[in-house]
Amino acid sequence: MSGQSITDRIAAAQHSVTGSAVAKAVCKATTHEVMGPKKKHLDYLIQCTNEMNVNIPQLADTLFERTANSSWVVVFKALITTHHLMMYGNEVRHYSF
Repeated sequence: MSGQSITDRIAAAQHSVTGSAVAKAVCKATTHEVMGPKKKHLDYLIQCTNEMNVNIPQLADTLFERTANSSWVVVFKALITTHHLMMYGNEVRHYSF
């Protein structure tokens, strides 16, 4: 077992069904697992900031929703992910919406 909670697994599966790869990556980067966000999820989200078909405000909203979680681990990982995207994401793309 990977250490992810049942809630994390269900949320990721729901995002898979709805076709929201960005929301699924945010969910997987901000699991209840007490460790930093996985590099593969952070790299995917950084790649998304370079894509024209990705809605950056929706990505930000999804991260913001994770900060309202009752688990400090999820909130902290959402903040780490946000910081990582601000540091390494495509800054030109951020202002094009």
